[in-house]
Amino acid sequence: MLEKRFDIKLKGLEECLERIAANAPNIDDPQKSPVKEFLWLAECGALKIVLPGERLDFQQPDTAALLNLLKRIGKANLSVGRIYEGHINALYLIHLYGTAVQKRIWYDAVTDEHAIFGVWSTQGANGITCENEPGQLRLQGAKTFCSGVSIVTHALITGNIETSTRKGWQMMILKMTRIEPERVDRNSWVTLGMKASGSFTTDFTGSHVLEDELLGMPGDFLGQPYFNGGAIRFAAVQFGGAEAILHQTLEYLVDLGRTSDPFQKARLAKMAVDITTGDLWLQQAGRKFDYLVNYPERSGELIAFANMTRTVIEEIGLRVMQASNTCVGARGLMPPSPLERLNRDLTFYLRQPAPDATRLAIADYFINRFPEI
Repeated sequence: MLEKRFDIKLKGLEECLERIAANAPNIDDPQKSPVKEFLWLAECGALKIVLPGERLDFQQPDTAALLNLLKRIGKANLSVGRIYEGHINALYLIHLYGTAVQKRIWYDAVTDEHAIFGVWSTQGANGITCENEPGQLRLQGAKTFCSGVSIVTHALITGNIETSTRKGWQMMILKMTRIEPERVDRNSWVTLGMKASGSFTTDFTGSHVLEDELLGMPGDFLGQPYFNGGAIRFAAVQFGGAEAILHQTLEYLVDLGRTSDPFQKARLAKMAVDITTGDLWLQQAGRKFDYLVNYPERSGELIAFANMTRTVIEEIGLRVMQASNTCVGARGLMPPSPLERLNRDLTFYLRQPAPDATRLAIADYFINRFPEI
């Protein structure tokens, strides 16, 4: 019901999602990239859907519908959904902090060249630093978890900068054509799941960034409520995986003729309730984001609701996987069953940073608001 109400009318989207789902087993490999998948997404207009004048133009916010689209792509393939969410995240940061010239250049790249953007902020001890050179900056260091590095054309990365006008954690956008292939460590993504996301460590040492490729000012990347509030987007993709598990579980039981079993029905009922609950949370999260983002004094409320949404979706995903595993047993978790891959992908993807700190932040918000709430 909710999915129909918030459906995105893009020509070819349904066929695109069907193709992505059907091809998922063929790219379950770190050394394979979802090239076809993003060509299909470009062809149906999904890559540019948030740009000015498009269906989900950020200037006319409809976050609930965007979350529904993210969910549907995640349902088709979580790895594709993860890369796509990074693309949307980058375009939102450009929307927030880009100059008029930067927006024109980067938006045109999406529209005319089917450019794919990524946001890579995670790093180890050898993280990104910037050295001053005449008219430009020279980068030193690497980023980890660079999702989609094999197909991303424009990388939004962060690094420490210190110039006469800038000091701190700075966003910058580089064309990946500047990065030599050997700078990508293709042996660094050995994982339980999300293999097709190809999130390899990438060394940017020696790359140069021009002034007009710096996005916003130092500190903007962590700006609130956008930083924590954006968790609802990756939660939507994760939730798509949980919904896919419910559908595949039901299909498996139908094929075996086990849907009349009362115990199976009881487990399916719990899963259906969880999926319906998650849908309601996502849609409400979208509505709250669009409303509260206009009131800086209520940013705490927006962040708290985003944190709760992220937490609820994680718990739903874990419960749905457990119930599904009991429904299908060991045989249902063996290839070529799609449930084997879906469980691996969702288990890995649900492991987002600082889950305990997120729960503590939720509690602090309500404690600090007591007794007015």
